Amino acid sequence: MSSDKITICDRLEQILESIELIEQWSENIHEVDDFMATSSSVMAFNACVMRLQVIGEQVGKLLKDDSHPLDEFEHIPWLAIYDMRNLISHEYSNINEIIVFSVIKEDLPQLKDVVEKLISKLQRS
Repeated sequence: MSSDKITICDRLEQILESIELIEQWSENIHEVDDFMATSSSVMAFNACVMRLQVIGEQVGKLLKDDSHPLDEFEHIPWLAIYDMRNLISHEYSNINEIIVFSVIKEDLPQLKDVVEKLISKLQRS
C-alpha cells in the first residue's frame, strides 16, 4: 500500500474509532433529554461532540486529498460533516442537542458502513 493510501486509511481508521466510541458512550441514550439527565450523561454528550469534531476534521482532510477517496460515496453529505466540525469548533456553546442526537442515532450508522467499506477497499488494493 502506498504512503498516500496509508494516510487515507489512517484518517478513515480515526473516523471509525470515533464512531465506535460515540456508539459506546451513547448506547443508553434513547431520547435527546437523556443526554442532559445526569452529570455522567452530560459528560457523554460532551465526549460525543468532541468525537464528532474529530470525524469532521478527518473528513475535511480527506476532502482535500488529491485522490478524492470519498467521491465514490456521494450520497454521504461530506461537506455537511465538515461544516459540523466547524460549528463545534467555533460555536461550542450553541450546539443543538437535537441535531447531535439525530446525527448519532440516524447518520453515524450509515457513515460507519461507508467508512468500513473504504478501509476494506484500501487494504485490498
